Amino acid sequence: MKTNKVTKFLFRKQIIGLGEMYVLLFAAFLVLPFIFSLISGSLSDYSLADQMRGTWVTAAFGIYMFAISTVSYENFKFLIQNGVSRPTFFNSQIIVNGLLILIGNTFNLAYQYLVLMPLVHAKNTNIFMSSYVGYFHNPFVGFIFNYLFSGLLLMVGALSGMVIGNFLTLFSKFIQRIILIVTPIVGYITVAYTASRVILDDRFQMTWVANFAKFILGYRSTGAYDPFPMIVTMVIMSVVMLLIVRYLFSKKQLKRE
Repeated sequence: MKTNKVTKFLFRKQIIGLGEMYVLLFAAFLVLPFIFSLISGSLSDYSLADQMRGTWVTAAFGIYMFAISTVSYENFKFLIQNGVSRPTFFNSQIIVNGLLILIGNTFNLAYQYLVLMPLVHAKNTNIFMSSYVGYFHNPFVGFIFNYLFSGLLLMVGALSGMVIGNFLTLFSKFIQRIILIVTPIVGYITVAYTASRVILDDRFQMTWVANFAKFILGYRSTGAYDPFPMIVTMVIMSVVMLLIVRYLFSKKQLKRE
């Protein structure tokens, strides 16, 4: 019973935050450019289709899920101080994240299929559509796997945020700042170096690392991409990160003010 109450509390709080984010985004990307065009006398240059052409609507939800999953300490502190156990908070947060992903993923795909594709004739509206949709010859089956693939991608992002956020709470604020500064720098250098090797170095393209990456991405010699290796990989990653988050929750402590 307590899990239901905590779930309702977290869901109500986070769905309101999601709604506020969408309102701000639509105001920033649609309303403000219209106002600026109206004031500057260049209203004829304003195009609603051009403003909606980008995938910022769908990308914003993934960023929101990562953010609320990372910054969850205040909710944890409030509920623990009010008698909620760690397992109850953990279970409730997982349920809420799942519900939010169902809602957000449905909205994202509805926006892609009903707005982006017919309005601006955009086909590559997400990772699945740009790389994997050609694998399926049936549009309905392609849509189902698009929904599944996108949902798993959001789940991996949310769980990654939970792992990072709960890992950081194990350290002091000073150590947290160092980790937050150093990690993006190291990550950027690593990704940039790897990308340059893959693109420019023919020898690297033949190594086991490149072959393994191609396997995970589902690359085939025909040039098509198979989504199933990536789907299985995301499922495994989700299970592993879920176990890590559960362990980190068991070690999570309230900080001294």
